[in-house]
Amino acid sequence: MNQLKYRLAQLVSSTQRTKLAYQIHRRVLMYHSISQHKQSDKNIYSLSQQDFAQHVELLHELHKTETSKVVKLDSADRCGITITFDDGYQDTLTIAAQTLVEKNLPFTVFVSSANITSGDSKFLNQQELIELSKVSGATIGSHGHAHTHLAEMTPQDVESDLKHSKDWLEQIVQKPVTTLSYPHGSYNDDVVRIASEIGFEYAATSRWGVFEVGTKKLEIPRIDIWSQDSRAVLQQKLFGKWEWIARLV
Repeated sequence: MNQLKYRLAQLVSSTQRTKLAYQIHRRVLMYHSISQHKQSDKNIYSLSQQDFAQHVELLHELHKTETSKVVKLDSADRCGITITFDDGYQDTLTIAAQTLVEKNLPFTVFVSSANITSGDSKFLNQQELIELSKVSGATIGSHGHAHTHLAEMTPQDVESDLKHSKDWLEQIVQKPVTTLSYPHGSYNDDVVRIASEIGFEYAATSRWGVFEVGTKKLEIPRIDIWSQDSRAVLQQKLFGKWEWIARLV
C-alpha cells in the first residue's frame, strides 16, 4: 500500500463509528518483522522498533482492563486482544520479545520450519528458536514447513508439510505445538481438516475480522499491522474503525 492509498485509508477510517470491538470480541493482531528503523513504503510488513514500542505501551494500558486484556491465542477468553507474529524473523527475539516481556504481555510466533536451517540471518536459527521458546509469555506455533500456498497443494503434500513442521518444531522446543498460521493466508476445507487431524487446535488466517462467538478455532481472522501504523492507527483498528477495509484485503 503506497503512502497516498494509506493516507486515504486513514481518512476513511477516522470517519467510522467506534465499536470498542475488543470488549465484545477478540481481536488478533498480525505482526511480521520489527526493524530498528522505519522501512520503505514497499515493505509494508516491517514495523519500526519505535512504533512497536508505542503499540506495546497502548496494549499494556488496555491490558489493565479485564475486557481488553492481552491473552494467548489458545485462551478461552472471548474478548480482549491477542498478539501474533508470522514467519519467525530474528527480530522477533531480539526486539519484539524483549519489549513485550517488559510489559508481561503474551504473544505467539508462527515459524516456517524450513527457515530455521536456511542460513538466512533474517530468520531465527535453531538456537535462537530455543531461546525464544523459553521467553516468558511466548508460544511457538507453526507457519508450515516450506511457507507454500497450502490450498494449491494436494492433500498428501499438505499433510506432509504440516506434519513435518509440527514434528520438527516440537523436537526443537520440546513443547507441544498446537497453533498454526496458514502461509500466505492460503487454506481451504481440506487444509483445515488435515490441520485438525494432525493435532493443531487453533489456526490463524490472514482474513480481516474478529474472533467472535461462532468463529471456528481453525479459521481465526486477524487484523493486519502495517509498517506505517502509528499508535493512533492501532487504536483505530482496535476500536473497529478499519473494519470496512475487510472488503478490500
